[in-house]
Amino acid sequence: MAKSTWKKLDASDKILGRLCSQIAKKVLLGEHIVITNAKNAVISGNRNTTLKKYVDLMNVRTATNPTHGPFHSSRPDTFLRQRIKLMLPNNDRGNKAYRKVHVYINDIPKSKQSKYGKPETIEIEKASASRLSSKFISIGDVCTHIGWSGKSRDLVEFN
Repeated sequence: MAKSTWKKLDASDKILGRLCSQIAKKVLLGEHIVITNAKNAVISGNRNTTLKKYVDLMNVRTATNPTHGPFHSSRPDTFLRQRIKLMLPNNDRGNKAYRKVHVYINDIPKSKQSKYGKPETIEIEKASASRLSSKFISIGDVCTHIGWSGKSRDLVEFN
């Protein structure tokens, strides 16, 4: 089996919906993608409305047993990855494609760089936040508002 080649995408100033839908298409076609700077991707819309939407989403629980979920992430990397999963089909093909996406809050940690080798840098068309008017908020801001401490496991280097 041939070793897969990874493609690297910088999510800084990319619109969340456009980014996720195009990443979902690419992984369904068999590409392996690593996304960096997840906290800098943006969600279009009014800041207060967006924050209210995600705060309300965090408070959703089942009536029978709240410990059974649904669970929503407050870390930017898993937040972005969950949004990509929502755009994939809910079957084996979608699950296999989902495993081909790796997301990091900042850059790829030194301990994981050897896994990706020298990834080819790709760009997503028509996903730049410069297309938006002034109404947008970054994923980092949303996640901070819903409970993320601003710290990341992959920022810590273990000896």
